[in-house]
Amino acid sequence: MTIVCATDFSASSGTATRLGAALARRRGDRLLLVHVLEPLPVDPVGAGIRLADWDNQLFASAQAQIENQADELRKSGLTVEILVEQGYAAAVVLDTARTAEASLIVVGSHGRKAVARLILGSCAEKIVSAAPCPVLVARDNCADVSRWESSVPLRLAVATDGSSASSAVFFWVRTAALTSPSDVTLIRSYWPPQEGARYGIDDPWQGNEGHPELLKLIERDVRRESEALAGAHLPPLRLRVAVRDAGEELVADVAEMGVDALVIGIPKHRLGHWTPIAPKSVLRTATRPVFCIPEGIEPARRHIRRFRSVLIASDLSDLSKQAVLPAYGLLAGGGQAHLCFVQEQEQPAARGAVSLKRSLTAQERETIEAKLRSQVPAEAADHGIGTYVTVLEGQSVAGEILQAAERLDVDAIALASHGRTGIGRVLLGSVAEEVARKSPRPLLIVHAKRGDGRAD
Repeated sequence: MTIVCATDFSASSGTATRLGAALARRRGDRLLLVHVLEPLPVDPVGAGIRLADWDNQLFASAQAQIENQADELRKSGLTVEILVEQGYAAAVVLDTARTAEASLIVVGSHGRKAVARLILGSCAEKIVSAAPCPVLVARDNCADVSRWESSVPLRLAVATDGSSASSAVFFWVRTAALTSPSDVTLIRSYWPPQEGARYGIDDPWQGNEGHPELLKLIERDVRRESEALAGAHLPPLRLRVAVRDAGEELVADVAEMGVDALVIGIPKHRLGHWTPIAPKSVLRTATRPVFCIPEGIEPARRHIRRFRSVLIASDLSDLSKQAVLPAYGLLAGGGQAHLCFVQEQEQPAARGAVSLKRSLTAQERETIEAKLRSQVPAEAADHGIGTYVTVLEGQSVAGEILQAAERLDVDAIALASHGRTGIGRVLLGSVAEEVARKSPRPLLIVHAKRGDGRAD
């Protein structure tokens, strides 16, 4: 495998090169040193510069410097290759990494802030945002290089925020980070209103301590995601409320922990999906090396998935009952079925107004629960399937179904589609369509039909 290390001969890229070389030794990889000669920031003709002579001098100087770096590294037994190219640094480094099928890109960051950063941009950020593989970003004096160059496991702070890149982070730490589970600390940053809406928890904001039920659900999901990371040994977990700038707060927390590096995920699609940890904020303020892991690096799963729990949404109509048997069929090997009914409340007429529809009484709830139990197939117990019934109330049936699925952590959602079209669909909406559009979980939709064979 190849580690591509970008160098501009600055102090920060010097640190990055040493870290890249240390990782190459640990992993038995070859190191490819890359230096890019970018276009002149001035008009060469107007400045009286003979372009050919200038290019030749720059190229020769860069070639000599990078050869000296490579020779020093080769003395330690590393396989080192060099490349000097003309172009724009980020583009050349990314193209080189793709061509070499690199396992890692290492790049230095000058940590420019404010006006300088706006004018000059950030090569490191551009590489991170489009890299086909993980990227290590380092700043001068950001690491105890002697620890990296030794054989001791690296101490990592692995940060997640519930975004789609979390699985890639855990996969990389498990397979490529060259550390031990005991040297990993998990940090989960979260924004209470966002997570409260996801799980359907009212009043999720309760200060830095967090809502007890919300914390329990978040910790459960992080533990599940990280199970493959450490097997029986569960790494320490820190839950952090994102108050102001979660990236800066995370960096400050990591600095106090004394770890060797921070690991964050880079989602593919960041537009329109806000997450507490902004990579740019982390890279701008980090005082430790940062491994940036792009979403999608883990191989696609090829095994047949077993469903252990299914949420079955029912409105108690004959049509909705048609989804029950197929849903239980997903659990033929045993599991849990959650039969769910949602009592839709009227939308408030104005902000702050109280819904006109009253809540269900205890007797009404018992009646609905009894009707739900009557839908349980007789042979469910013979297949090892346990059934739980749930009655919910809310202003959005689809929203309550999605939130219940998150709270219960089911493997799939099942419901019937009444197949309404035209004006019926416009007036009544489509719960199945909204759930299908928003659910991150597998969905079984049964196209319900009337007894006469016509769809509702």
